[in-house]
Amino acid sequence: MHPVLFKIGTFSVPSFGVAMVVAFLLSVALAQKRAPKFGISKEQIGDMAFWAILSGVLGARILFIVQEWGYFSAHPKELFSIQFRGLTSFGGLIFGFGAALIWAKRKGIPVRNLLDATAPAFLLGHMIGRVGCLMNGCCFGGVCPPGSFGVHVDGDNLLHTPAQLYDSLMNLIALGAVLFAETRVRFRPGQVTGLVIALHGLARFIYEYWRAGTDEQVRQGLASSTYWFTKPIPITQAQGLAALLILIGVGMMALSKKRVVAPTPPADDLAVA
Repeated sequence: MHPVLFKIGTFSVPSFGVAMVVAFLLSVALAQKRAPKFGISKEQIGDMAFWAILSGVLGARILFIVQEWGYFSAHPKELFSIQFRGLTSFGGLIFGFGAALIWAKRKGIPVRNLLDATAPAFLLGHMIGRVGCLMNGCCFGGVCPPGSFGVHVDGDNLLHTPAQLYDSLMNLIALGAVLFAETRVRFRPGQVTGLVIALHGLARFIYEYWRAGTDEQVRQGLASSTYWFTKPIPITQAQGLAALLILIGVGMMALSKKRVVAPTPPADDLAVA
């Protein structure tokens, strides 16, 4: 693992932080490229992205604390830690999504137009973010047999499956499938977003079979995963949330109504910065 990408004197540049910056910039670029066909300007996408990423990071931290409350209640001084090991993608998705909805309502932009323009960009950002997880040594997979394909977790002699790369690959495939489908299918507003949510949920559900787990016991090697229930089928907490995402995505695709007329962006927004 390479949690520190490089150092400038005594200042360390975290690899995960660099990955997040790259993920943000490329995701915004993709969303801006898609925006005009949905009646949204590139400048509006940039404005929305700022609030969404700010809310997403905050939400990722809050949900992680809730999820790991057993640990943080015993270590209250770590509640306000800014280390990158304390985030969860579900929190980032929920809070970032909420911020985007509020922004769209305030700007008078059809919500489904905004979501369809930006949803595929989320898959791109998540894909790059998981590479950052691999370099940071977090969100790793379970122990795999010696000699098989795997990576060493920093500070551990055990060989672990590179679950982060598997998740990246699945989200890359999902992104390609969505972009290809758009060239072949006339989607109704909201259906592209529904497809993205369903595919991402499916990828996360599968990813959990490789991932070692998320709670403090797992990180200490005392458990293999965090389950909601084990019978008749073992389901982890994350898989339960992933299954909910799949249902929401399928529901959005099924319930999407007639096409929304895309508004014409204001003349000021059409100007190139």
